[in-house]
Amino acid sequence: MNLQIKRTNKVLLTGWAVIDLILFVMYLMEVFRGDRTAGYMVVFSAFSILPLVVVCQLYKRGLDDEIKYFIVFGYTLMYGFVLMTANTDIVWTYILPMLSFLVLYHNPRLIVLSGVISTVLNLLSIFLRFHRSEITDLFDKDVRIQIAVLSVCYIALYFATVLYRRICNENAVFNDEVERQKEELFQQAEELEALNGELNRYSEDLLVKNDQLKEMAMQTIMTIANTIDAKDEYTRGHSRRVSEYSAAIAAEMGFSEEELRDIRFTGLLHDIGKIGVPDNVLNKPGRLTSEEYQLMKDHTVTGGEILKDITMIKDLDIGAKYHHEHYDGTGYPEGLRGDEIPLTARIIGVADAYDAMTSNRVYRRHLPQDKVIEELKKGNGTQFDPKACSILLRLIEENRLPGFNPDDESIEVKQATQILTRVIDKAEEAALEDMQLDELTGTLSREHGMKVIQNEIGKHGTGSIFAFDIDNFRRVNEKKGFVTGDRYLSRAAEEIKSLVKDITVCRFGSDEFIAYLPDADSEEDAVRMAEKYIAAIRDISLNDPSYSMLSVSIGITPVSTEKDRIMVLYENASKALFVAKQYGEGSFFYHGLDMSEEDDVAVANSADLRYIVDCINSPDKESLQESFPEAYAVSEAARELMKENGDDIYITLFTLRLKDGDQLNTVSRTELMDILERSIGKHLEKCCVALKYSNLQHVLLIGGLDEGGVRQTINKITADFYRVNTAREVEVHYDTAELAKPLLFEAGKV
Repeated sequence: MNLQIKRTNKVLLTGWAVIDLILFVMYLMEVFRGDRTAGYMVVFSAFSILPLVVVCQLYKRGLDDEIKYFIVFGYTLMYGFVLMTANTDIVWTYILPMLSFLVLYHNPRLIVLSGVISTVLNLLSIFLRFHRSEITDLFDKDVRIQIAVLSVCYIALYFATVLYRRICNENAVFNDEVERQKEELFQQAEELEALNGELNRYSEDLLVKNDQLKEMAMQTIMTIANTIDAKDEYTRGHSRRVSEYSAAIAAEMGFSEEELRDIRFTGLLHDIGKIGVPDNVLNKPGRLTSEEYQLMKDHTVTGGEILKDITMIKDLDIGAKYHHEHYDGTGYPEGLRGDEIPLTARIIGVADAYDAMTSNRVYRRHLPQDKVIEELKKGNGTQFDPKACSILLRLIEENRLPGFNPDDESIEVKQATQILTRVIDKAEEAALEDMQLDELTGTLSREHGMKVIQNEIGKHGTGSIFAFDIDNFRRVNEKKGFVTGDRYLSRAAEEIKSLVKDITVCRFGSDEFIAYLPDADSEEDAVRMAEKYIAAIRDISLNDPSYSMLSVSIGITPVSTEKDRIMVLYENASKALFVAKQYGEGSFFYHGLDMSEEDDVAVANSADLRYIVDCINSPDKESLQESFPEAYAVSEAARELMKENGDDIYITLFTLRLKDGDQLNTVSRTELMDILERSIGKHLEKCCVALKYSNLQHVLLIGGLDEGGVRQTINKITADFYRVNTAREVEVHYDTAELAKPLLFEAGKV
């Protein structure tokens, strides 16, 4: 701001000096013409030049703020002298240049001050001229023009000064802001320069650490690969060799350095899925069973799942998942063919096969080199990608495949491999133990429990199978919450395990337990155990409000011989459980080989049919096929019949029984079932399907008939059976239901 004032002062002093110079020259010319005297010039110089010199000296001394008033005072002295001594009428205009210059100060008060002084001087000049009779009228035209012009100039210059002052103030604020921003930018530039220096240092550190991380990543992956290889006694170094072979093939294909790094990592981890394959399968010297072979095949999918979420290395999972796909589409897991198989997987696939053929395995020694080349050529274009296989053959022929010695690995990798191998072994042992027990109830898991119960049946050959089911378990979870449901399960399991000392219990479903009691070898013993358990559960629900909804139903079936199969016994116990639930919550039913009470026969037959209908409507067909193949066969037949005839399908279950409750011997049972089968066959309509359900039961599926037609068909079948059968002590029970609305509409015996 001071610099701007200084420049303005200099401009005004310069303008003042120019005006003085012009006037001095003009008056000097008048002196030479004789219009003025030399004395006048001396006085003029005193009133004009001397003030200018004084003010210039003040300017040099640095009086920047006050000097404008000295300029106005000094110039006014000159203006007043000239105005009073002028020989011309226009001398009053000499004030106008100085007033114009004063605008530069953008100080309205200064303009007002100058205007007032100059106006006073002009009025004095007018009166003086009037007194000297130079003008005869104070309101002469020239006087009026003089006053008007000066007034207009003063007013215009005043408003111009106000406007200029505002503009200057705004400019000053703007300039200050610009200066402030410039300072901030300069400061930020300095800070950025400092940060840039730090970033450069950090960048250098990161490059060093990045190299260290790459080395650590390689060592980590090497450790994992070695650990995987260690599971198979004959594959030491396999993953490392596949990695290097794959990189060599990829290099010939023109892969970049980054792509070669990725394929090395992918090759190292291509067999990571084998971590889930049991050691006894990996190291089995003989031929694998179909189940074991499937386990081996599944290692590709398992490996892909393990690696799929790792994004640091591009497409890391595809080598693990697809390296056993064949170029002709005969591989696994998805049967991809040709270019559908990712290129990385095709490269790793041929490298993996080459190393497998050139390495000793538990089931064979390595193949000779000429045989390996023969096998590679045979598989070129069928098992292997043609380009990758051709490159591998060329590398073999030119002896350019990289070598690798597992003993050359760093001590860190070796130690880490040993530690990780021990950790995985311990984890597998713990996982195996966890798989054998249900975490919540402490009972045996389903798969393990069924095996244990089957072994126990083989030892004892007697006893009973109990099926326990918590009543309305879904309602318990919905009303009281899943935590309460878990407590109900745990408490029910505790009571089961405390029934007798020698008991085997497994959790068979979400709310179902299967137990084997070898000492409950009679119906009386089994009923007594069931009553004991039901009473214990009832006491708990009555005495403890937190178990107010706890109720358990029980189905029981006897074990006859040590050859009885657990799934057949489970089927019978489930049927008995179904009957028990018909009697109400907290009930039990014993599914004996023979039943003396008529009501029990009817209820059991009804339960069998309801159980079949439930199986038909069950969405879990895979589990049904495994646990109850007879019901599964009926279910599939019903589905096929529904496709042809819509939902109007009726199902009838025929059951043979002796009137006196004795058991049919094997010969009689076979003969009677043949008679029943022939009777059904004679009256089998076009839209009917008949299947044997058990050694005393036959199922008939009927489509395309109404309820009356179904009854008529059943009557014809039973009438034909009794006409052929001479053993009148045998009776045929039947139960019928409509699958579209599976409710029993007729049951009876003939």
